[in-house]
Amino acid sequence: MKPSIVAKLEALQERHEEVQALLGDAGVIAEQDRFRALSREYAQLTDVSRCFLEWRQVQEDLETAEMMLDDPEMREMAQEELKQARATS
Repeated sequence: MKPSIVAKLEALQERHEEVQALLGDAGVIAEQDRFRALSREYAQLTDVSRCFLEWRQVQEDLETAEMMLDDPEMREMAQEELKQARATS
């Protein structure tokens, strides 16, 4: 994935976490218009955030499995993990 896209997704993920924290703030809850707007934004960001976190985990799994390929004793297990990670990416 292009670094610019990853950077944008990271920013969206950070915003998702920020909005989540704001929704738990008593001051925000008291302001109904702001609370509704943040709730809508949170709903829009949730799927993107979840998918990005899953993608990032798959990338980490791929890196780990590729490092394991260098160890003869771990090679077979690494090949299986690579196969599974590639199937989900």
